[in-house]
Amino acid sequence: MPETQHYANHPHRPTSWLITALLSVCALVLSVLLLLRVPRSVNALALLLLCLAVVGLVLMIRRYATRLQDRIIRLEMRVRLAALGREHDMARLSTRQLVALRFASDAELAALAERAVRENMTPDQIKRAVTNWQPDLMRT
Repeated sequence: MPETQHYANHPHRPTSWLITALLSVCALVLSVLLLLRVPRSVNALALLLLCLAVVGLVLMIRRYATRLQDRIIRLEMRVRLAALGREHDMARLSTRQLVALRFASDAELAALAERAVRENMTPDQIKRAVTNWQPDLMRT
């Protein structure tokens, strides 16, 4: 991740989980081919089931990590908005909007949150509207 984060370079796309997912899918394809080649093989069936479980676990782990981070961001934004006297905005903002608002400085957060509610801004629109970018270098 670059030292100075801004709109253009902020997306976090970890490669480790992607590599694991690709390897799992490759193993799944190979196990299907093995099962087709040796149809009555218990070992081939067991390998296929194991590969299905691994692919499912990789997808589940990534989803759980992202959802947990979204919950933590919601909590952080609840605290930040409450400190600014804007806790009522929590109920009016979607999780995706709150995740985008985390990049806004405290000085612009209240006005941007109000604008996001009023204009029903998308996360991308919110991020583009941030003038004083606060980096989030800890997203997984």
